[in-house]
Amino acid sequence: MNVSLVNIGDELLIGQVVNTNASSMSRRLIAAGMDVRHVVTIADDADAIRCTLIEELKAYDAVLVTGGLGPTKDDITKHTIASIFNSPLVENPEALATVKDIFERRHYELTPINRQQAWVPQCCTVVNNKVGTAPCMWFEGETIAQALHLPSDTRKVLVSMPGVPHEMEWLMDHEVVTRLQHYFHTSHIISKNIIVQGIGESFLSDLIEPWELSLPSYLRLAYLPQAGMVKLRLTARGEDLSLLQSSIQYAVDTLYPLAGQYIVGEDCESVPEVVASLFRHRHLTLATAESCTGGYLASRLTAMAGCSEYYQGGVVSYSNDVKESLLGVDHQTLTAYGAVSEATARQMAEGVRTRLHTHFGTATTGIAGPNGGTPNKPVGTVWIAVAGPQGTTAQLLQLGDDRQRTIERATNSVLSLLVKEVMLLPS
Repeated sequence: MNVSLVNIGDELLIGQVVNTNASSMSRRLIAAGMDVRHVVTIADDADAIRCTLIEELKAYDAVLVTGGLGPTKDDITKHTIASIFNSPLVENPEALATVKDIFERRHYELTPINRQQAWVPQCCTVVNNKVGTAPCMWFEGETIAQALHLPSDTRKVLVSMPGVPHEMEWLMDHEVVTRLQHYFHTSHIISKNIIVQGIGESFLSDLIEPWELSLPSYLRLAYLPQAGMVKLRLTARGEDLSLLQSSIQYAVDTLYPLAGQYIVGEDCESVPEVVASLFRHRHLTLATAESCTGGYLASRLTAMAGCSEYYQGGVVSYSNDVKESLLGVDHQTLTAYGAVSEATARQMAEGVRTRLHTHFGTATTGIAGPNGGTPNKPVGTVWIAVAGPQGTTAQLLQLGDDRQRTIERATNSVLSLLVKEVMLLPS
């Protein structure tokens, strides 16, 4: 089955709100074996909603809509959908009970305008939204066929959900995805992520081209480049689950002889997730020292729940005084080689490891720009280092003149170096 996503809201079009709903919905649908073929964002405009929904329903098996279900006058999705199906709005008892319960628990008065949240097109099936006041509306089969003058045996679905992200996500996780699977009898789909670092996307493509061309037709490979890394995603689709699983595993096994030196992890969305998994599994601890990344590395690590199991803390040592006083970087090192140097990076990593009593310490020091570069050390020059039980390793990076991209690439690079150093430890 193929799916179209329609996200409604003026705030999305003008950039006031980032449309996270589309990516969140896509991830859930693809994981459940459905193809997301089209994503469209439209205004809170009745003509735009009507024309878009009719066009999408004719082209795709399922159309999932978010937004425009609130109680105010600019929330017109429900009324527009009702007009498409020429269906009157009726008060739904289950939806009304949910609205009343939410208002009572919050000690709010249920006003007539809020009571209207429980009014839905008579021809829809109500999917109760237990975390919000706007019910989810489900239309299928003959209802859609009659409205669009399609054959009576047409199997199509339209689902209208609130645009509030946590409400949409609850409905997707608890109701919508399961209902779509049952209605369309979807096939299996499984995927595997492989994190690659230290080689550019085009060079990687050339390196693994023979392997990629040998993949069976039911296996798809996607290159997903990020700052300083590339994520390879293998996706298998079909009816025989055991065949899909064995095929993906064989593909991964045969990739390592070609690109194993660049692979830093599997089954993770990002390098910080690889680090988290590895450090938990091996019962290791980590501390970070940052200069040019300004705390971004620590932020990436602490954004994940449970990081306190392995991450002890960090020092953002932007000035040389802090490098000396808190990390123990030698004054003569800074004088002779400068803050952006191999020697300084090594001493930063060793210092934070010693002072925070961890198995590993990392360091980043560089010139993120746009100013501060010299002929010998241009903008984008970054030294990274990892100190561990078997010594300290440092690398020089030249990351270009985009400040944010330099920070992101330096962060991914030092974490990838950390993964490689951990993997060298005896099991």
